[in-house]
Amino acid sequence: MTDRGERRFHQLVAAGGFGLTLIMALIEAAPWLITLVVLVLAAGSITPGWSLTRRFHRYFVAPLYPDGPNEDPSSFLRADALLSVIAFAGAVFVFAGVPPLGWALVGLATLNLLMDGFADAAPLRRLLDRAFRQKSAE
Repeated sequence: MTDRGERRFHQLVAAGGFGLTLIMALIEAAPWLITLVVLVLAAGSITPGWSLTRRFHRYFVAPLYPDGPNEDPSSFLRADALLSVIAFAGAVFVFAGVPPLGWALVGLATLNLLMDGFADAAPLRRLLDRAFRQKSAE
């Protein structure tokens, strides 16, 4: 079980990083910044202990606020892993010379992270939950 505030902080920082790269799309370093944010997001999806943003939250932000409700992180970790793959594919498309498709994929990942971080309403996570529930029921 993990703290809901920690998960939201992680998702919103990742969404902010992707949003920053979308704003700086014309700069040549933007695809490298996407890759950097993807590494942070992917590391956090492998295990929450590897995430730089979650560690920052635990040591610097969490002592300022009381503990929030705990939640099962498995569905969020799966969604973060898939979103990191989608955003990395976007970076690959930008590197390969197809920037509209690449930036659209990064925008999709950003929107999904924002929806999940602010409202717990990410459609991709809900689809993954439904798929994994059906597999476990069989």
